[in-house]
Amino acid sequence: MKRCLFIFAVILLTACSQEENEQNNGVTEERTLVVYESDANAEYVIPREVGYPKEMEQSAIRFIFDEVVIEPVKLLDYKLANGDTTLILNLDDGVLLVQGSAGGQMFMGALAETYFENLPYVQEIVLLHNGSSEELLDHVFIGQPITRAQSFKKQ
Repeated sequence: MKRCLFIFAVILLTACSQEENEQNNGVTEERTLVVYESDANAEYVIPREVGYPKEMEQSAIRFIFDEVVIEPVKLLDYKLANGDTTLILNLDDGVLLVQGSAGGQMFMGALAETYFENLPYVQEIVLLHNGSSEELLDHVFIGQPITRAQSFKKQ
């Protein structure tokens, strides 16, 4: 009788272990990113956490952009320059629709603080409009570097 119970216990443990392995294989590993968004008064940016699938590691820059930007602005492409210390984001015509100085500050601030928080090697961010650094707007810095020294968070 003891031998039957022992065999039953081994079979049960083996089955449970296999079921747990099958469940874990279907689970996507996630890490947490901190993204910034405008506060209620559009004065500062505030953090929130989002889950980021680990297998998307190579597309973190695009993922961050899509999580942060609520304006009708699309990221055409991006590149890292100067030994990966400068992040250049090439934006479409949607950037022309960012409204006013507060909207521009929150747009740039949310992007900058989020990239600086999650990509520690990036020291400056440059926004382009359709590949051009020609300054079109007075409230979004096109072609001018946004540096870590600038803060959009409440001090």
